[in-house]
Amino acid sequence: MTFFAPASITAFFSPYYSKDLLKTGSLGVGITLEKGVRAKINPDSNKVKVNAKDFRFNTMDLLLERLSFNKGFEIEAEIPIGCGFGFSGASCLASAFEVNENEKLGKGYFELADLVHECEVLSSTGLGDVVCQVHGGVVLRKEAGAPSIAEVERFNFSQELSFLVLGPISTKEVLKDDEVIEKIRRHGKEATDKFSKEPTLTQLFKLSKEFAIKTGLLDEEIGEIISNIEKKGYFASMVMLGRAIFSTCPQGLLQEYGEAFSSRISKTGVCKV
Repeated sequence: MTFFAPASITAFFSPYYSKDLLKTGSLGVGITLEKGVRAKINPDSNKVKVNAKDFRFNTMDLLLERLSFNKGFEIEAEIPIGCGFGFSGASCLASAFEVNENEKLGKGYFELADLVHECEVLSSTGLGDVVCQVHGGVVLRKEAGAPSIAEVERFNFSQELSFLVLGPISTKEVLKDDEVIEKIRRHGKEATDKFSKEPTLTQLFKLSKEFAIKTGLLDEEIGEIISNIEKKGYFASMVMLGRAIFSTCPQGLLQEYGEAFSSRISKTGVCKV
């Protein structure tokens, strides 16, 4: 058996912290993709491999410890790692559901999703990815928290989007900077409120770009590329948090600047495949 979880990019967000991990999370809008991560247990090993290479990350270590599981995993990732595509959340979601079914743990859908969310929060690898990856589609997070308590609205936009990957940004480091976090919180809340009143793809790109500029997360190189794409009549903005761009333009246009790929917006969340 194999479970799949979609990649997830964030257009804008506003973090909320609580002593209760289930109440910690973020407002904002995330977009899940048809490309993502597949996870399968390897009973002959105790190592986690990503695309056939040994790969350890704290969120997965914490999840497997919580599940009292010590066998290995083969993870197939169709997305860049550490560049804002929700690799950590997707890998752990797919793995949690795989362990639950294989070991007959009998845990419920949201029980598993909440557990992964907690591991993400404790590892500082994400605040809202898991909520989006549970639902699929374009997800508006109206109230922060774990998947079982977050208030969301889901939109079935079906466009194909293209992505340019220039490099990683450390989510952990950004989430430690109090000054940046305050800007993100304020402008993320503003963008979320505006999108709630006009939930269109055009508005999403507009608000995402404004958020990137106002928070200071948009650097000169990314800003210049976005401007060039817009001059050709397409929408574009920065992936949060990564040195990456998402756009309505053809993949070929982005390949002029570096590594690029495309994917349609997903219609489903984590599922068995």
